[in-house]
Amino acid sequence: MVKLARLSVLLFAISFAAASVAIEPPRSGQQAFLSRAVFVDGRLWLLTDAGELSGIVEGDDKRVEEALPEPAHDICIHQGKLLAITCKRNGCSNWSLRRLDHGSWSVDMTVPARKERLLALACENTSVTMLTTLRLVDVEGNAHHEVRLSKGFDTEPVTSVHETPTGVFVGFNAGEWGGGLRRIDRQTGKVTNIESNESGEGCGGPLNTACDPVNAIATEPWNNNCVAAAIGLVHMMPHGRIVEVCGTTVRRIYFKPYKLEGFDDRRSSKRDEPFSTVAFFGLSRQGDALWASGIDGIHEIGADGSATVNPMPAFKEIGGVYVNFDSPRVILVLTQINQRRSVSGAVPLLVPR
Repeated sequence: MVKLARLSVLLFAISFAAASVAIEPPRSGQQAFLSRAVFVDGRLWLLTDAGELSGIVEGDDKRVEEALPEPAHDICIHQGKLLAITCKRNGCSNWSLRRLDHGSWSVDMTVPARKERLLALACENTSVTMLTTLRLVDVEGNAHHEVRLSKGFDTEPVTSVHETPTGVFVGFNAGEWGGGLRRIDRQTGKVTNIESNESGEGCGGPLNTACDPVNAIATEPWNNNCVAAAIGLVHMMPHGRIVEVCGTTVRRIYFKPYKLEGFDDRRSSKRDEPFSTVAFFGLSRQGDALWASGIDGIHEIGADGSATVNPMPAFKEIGGVYVNFDSPRVILVLTQINQRRSVSGAVPLLVPR
């Protein structure tokens, strides 16, 4: 058993790793570099950035690898079933959308690839949405509809995708170089950069593309027309906040100072946040609150911006992965994937039950 408090402060001296043009090659310790985790039918499913899929049944002490004919590029839950999008590691010509039902995999749809890479699979709506570097593809039944993006995402490192009936929000994490948030119009494919720098400072907020990695996105529980985004970066010192996006309007709804021993964290005349704040890496809509996982614990945030902070529980190592199943609402999983972009060390993923 390990405490996240210990893991989260392990700052690794690594160089920035730009987004690759394909999934990573398998290597020793790959299970720690988790790109996605979902939970369905009593099983936690884990996907690495090398396309390796495995599962942990709640209550078991083993992680079982799942055999697929091709690497999985992303997974999601749709209508209570696990979906995986697969393609060959090299020379990908067709994306296969696979569904797991009662222990057996079937292919729902095959979509021709166009010299592109898959960025994410989104399953919040009735259709299943594939986001590639060039297009948005909606799959429903045995048909699919696509729109070409007005601006491609060739090298930008996508970390989070959240869809609404009218748009798809995409979060980016480029480490110390920021990342930001984009919105894609589902009908036209128009890509809009969403940001706001009210202070006028170089890295002012509440949402700055050049400085703010967006690690997670969720629809607000108190306003279905708005989304919230979790910002977090650990580079020299941590910074982060939770922001609200309603149309093109951005406002900060929550932040928490983070004290660093021996550092004089004075506020400047143009800045209404301390220089060091809690970095957030996970976000989930839970009842009438937002749950955000930060480097100091789980923050339950209400509509008025008030929050209750619960310290991270102990984690249990199962097959090289650190997990916690204690909460009836969410499962916590540690990933080190952010090491490819910053010195954040191990950070927690929030997996809704």
